[in-house]
Amino acid sequence: MAPLLRPSLLALAALLLAAPAGADSGAGGFWRSLLIPGWGQHAAGDGHGARRFLSMEAALWLGYFGLQAVADIREANYRTWAAVHAGARTGGKAGEYFDDLGFYDSHNQHNLFAEVEDGPEAELYPGTPEFAWEWDGEASRQRYRELRNGATGMRRNALYLTGLVVVNHLVSAVHAGRAMGPRAGEDAALSLDWRLSPDGAVVGLRRRF
Repeated sequence: MAPLLRPSLLALAALLLAAPAGADSGAGGFWRSLLIPGWGQHAAGDGHGARRFLSMEAALWLGYFGLQAVADIREANYRTWAAVHAGARTGGKAGEYFDDLGFYDSHNQHNLFAEVEDGPEAELYPGTPEFAWEWDGEASRQRYRELRNGATGMRRNALYLTGLVVVNHLVSAVHAGRAMGPRAGEDAALSLDWRLSPDGAVVGLRRRF
């Protein structure tokens, strides 16, 4: 499970315990499905809806861990490629080191550009085997960049899936809240609002009192 989501799920669990969650109440269905998609639908007797939301949850998490596994393989590949074709020692290095590997033919070239651009404040790599590298050709360096970009892309896609997990929780919660309450003839108290902005899609939950 993504580390950032664990505190959120714990908070949801606390809210679930604190909220009035009767089996036949809209609030009960809402909080149940906000914690576990499909739980509120199951409590309302909607087996099809429960299976649908729970299956979506499982598929999203399987996709997340699958993408992370592919990213791990691709990361191992670009590290090995850098070791073989540039003599780089990749163990224990930060992300900036791997970025520089893709942009400069050698650590000496990096240091020269850094001195020109940053002057006395330039951060230079020491001339020791631990930080030294030199590519055996431009094609090898470009291939390294492709491998690294592929790994980065997989991790970015996995992060997007965690966003869809949050959406699935919200949609399931609103669906369960509407299914279990309010009574016939009343307006729905829960609604899910979608809004597009220049930075992406924004999902909001609205409740009327």
